[in-house]
Amino acid sequence: MKITSFLCFVLISAGDLFAQEIDNRLYSTYSPQELETMIATNPDQYRLLDYALDNALYLANYDSAKGGNFETISIDIQSLPTFLDLNLKLTDQNQYFKVAGEDKLLVVKSTIVLNYEMAKK
Repeated sequence: MKITSFLCFVLISAGDLFAQEIDNRLYSTYSPQELETMIATNPDQYRLLDYALDNALYLANYDSAKGGNFETISIDIQSLPTFLDLNLKLTDQNQYFKVAGEDKLLVVKSTIVLNYEMAKK
C-alpha cells in the first residue's frame, strides 16, 4: 500500500511538471527536445531558467567618478530584455555590464542569488 501511494504521488508530481507550459522565450536557445529532457532529468535547472527569464536582470546606477572597468552593452533600458536575448549565460557569479549611453549598470544575477530568491517564495 505504501509503495502504491508513493508511486501515485511521484506520477502526479511528474505530471504537474510536464503539464506546465514551457515559456516560448526558452525556444530561442533550447530545442523542444532539450527542454523536455531537462524537465525530465533536471527539473531544478528548468525551474531556474524559467524563473530567470523575468528575474535575472536588473539595472543599477553607475557613477563614472567611482570608476570600474565593465564591458559595455547596448540595450533599451525602457524594455529590459531577457538574459537569453542578450546571449548571456547564468553563472555562479553576478555579472556587470555598463549600459552604453547611460549611467547604468546591467546586472545579471548569479545562479546562487536566483536559487536563493526562488527558495524564499
